[in-house]
Amino acid sequence: MYRTKLRVSPFLFLLIGALFLGGCSLLPGAEPTATPTSAVGELVPTWTPTPLLPTDTPAPPTDTPVPPTPIPAEPTPVPTDTPPPAARMTITNQVANVRSGPGTNYAVIGSVNQGMQFDVTGKNPAGDWFQFCCVNGEVGWMFSQLATLENAQLVAVVADIPAPPPTAVPAPVVPTNTPVPAPPPAAANPCANIGGDGCKFRVTGGPAFGNNGGGELKLQLFFMHSGVDGGQPQGSYFIALEKDGQRVPVSDSVRSIALQANQNQFGRYNYEFKVRLDQLPGNNVAGNYRGWVLDGNGERDSQDFSFSVPDGQGEVWIQFDQG
Repeated sequence: MYRTKLRVSPFLFLLIGALFLGGCSLLPGAEPTATPTSAVGELVPTWTPTPLLPTDTPAPPTDTPVPPTPIPAEPTPVPTDTPPPAARMTITNQVANVRSGPGTNYAVIGSVNQGMQFDVTGKNPAGDWFQFCCVNGEVGWMFSQLATLENAQLVAVVADIPAPPPTAVPAPVVPTNTPVPAPPPAAANPCANIGGDGCKFRVTGGPAFGNNGGGELKLQLFFMHSGVDGGQPQGSYFIALEKDGQRVPVSDSVRSIALQANQNQFGRYNYEFKVRLDQLPGNNVAGNYRGWVLDGNGERDSQDFSFSVPDGQGEVWIQFDQG
């Protein structure tokens, strides 16, 4: 006899389970029971860290040493152009001798000029001579009053000052038989041994000059004797004259007038003579003159007299007295 085997579907089990869990709410006459629901709570933020996203750059290994941060070096000091102080002298004399030692008894090794400057390397114990460098390649010495010194406090006394040269002994004077020269002869006296009454006239007034434009030389002279009538005019005298060493043509035909005189701005005169420009050396009146008095015989009757005529002052007045 055959038995039939009943096969139950799995879906049926699921349906039965659901009904059971539903509390038989599906059964007739049962009221569904309300299931209380929880109140909706507020969302409270949390500080959950966000995981890092992976990158393509691998992290360095933990055992790799980190290089130290470099410390900036201190700044290198910048050199300046200011030189250290030094003793220097400036020559103040126009020309000054340089000697081999501190004194005028040392030899001269060169010379320096005003305004030149040198480094001073020392001084003598008295401090009145400076040692400096250099002249013609040599260290020399300069007298302190011929220069000015800067930074004198830096100059020290020289320890190895050269010894002065030996003083030369003057050679003895050997007497000789050379005769002493005679003094030069005195200038010849133009009035010596001329005979007669000699050179009796002398200048007692002038020379004085008047402005005549320099167009001619105009001589107005007064020959007098002060011992007669207080100044009696003397006649028959004239003069010889030179200009700048050349003879001026003064004619002997014109003579002084006795016992008679004229008057000009300077005084009395009894002789007048005029010389044209073309008769004067240089064709002008201005210049240096030398003359002497001649008597009626044309012989000298005075020492030389001289005068200088300014430019344009052609009038000349001189007074001669034989008293």
